[in-house]
Amino acid sequence: MAKADDIILFVLVVDEGSFSKVAEKLALTNSVVSKRIARLEENLNAQLLYRTTRKLSLTDAGRTLYNKAKIAKFAFQEAENAVNGYGDNMKGHIRITVPVVSANLILSASIAEFCKIHPEISVELQITNRIVDLIEEGYDLAIRTAELEDSSLIARRLIDSQWVICATSNYLKQHGTPQTPEQLQNHECLIYKFDNTSNDIWPLYIDGTEQLLPVHGRFHSNHLSAIKQATLSDLGIAFLPQALVYNELQQNTLTQILQRFTRKRMGMYAVYPKAKQPDQKLKLLVAHLRESLHQKQAYYC
Repeated sequence: MAKADDIILFVLVVDEGSFSKVAEKLALTNSVVSKRIARLEENLNAQLLYRTTRKLSLTDAGRTLYNKAKIAKFAFQEAENAVNGYGDNMKGHIRITVPVVSANLILSASIAEFCKIHPEISVELQITNRIVDLIEEGYDLAIRTAELEDSSLIARRLIDSQWVICATSNYLKQHGTPQTPEQLQNHECLIYKFDNTSNDIWPLYIDGTEQLLPVHGRFHSNHLSAIKQATLSDLGIAFLPQALVYNELQQNTLTQILQRFTRKRMGMYAVYPKAKQPDQKLKLLVAHLRESLHQKQAYYC
């Protein structure tokens, strides 16, 4: 019968792509790692890996075992983290993914502060706008500002993020200030393109009801900071999170327009898998992030 620790070792070898990296990480010799993988193959009566001088690759049997075994490895890690989360001394590891704008504005600094407060907790922070599969990729927590549709996830609201329509005074002097949403169609609008989908329909409130207004423009980007920079370069009118342009609005380098027609708000959530009960250290991190965001509430609401 195959030993559980050999199966976990096999998962580590696949993840690292190297016997030597696993040996170094676990303070073992290469030969010990190799012998244990060979023992696993013998016990299962199946070859799991193709070995060459340059790389390791999975056989069909190896791929099947890996896909099942990594779930078990995740469960073992979750159990260990749960135990490490008890007591006064918080210990353990947290993997978290955060979108770019939120990370740049406040969350990277907040997470670093959390690590200073809890020196026994290690954090791996992945900054990306990509929607990460938390279970498949082994993340404990994600921060998302979006409409949440995945029923396999639990979401805790951290704060609401108000969006604003804005432009520079130079652009408005040159092209005029729109007084109604319909007049936006006569202007150059800067389009946020996320996940290959252009956000060229803006939700605006007209006569008390939400209407989806199509806009157009020459500048499209998948990065909100690029949209902001284009706005500051007098290129057009943008629809952006207030937090991203709060300082520019206060300094009058950007001017908010069409305020009475703008009610777009998006919740910022701490998200984790349903199957994963958040342990004490994860709860502490979520509470810390919420507190950091609410200290900057003027930026968001």
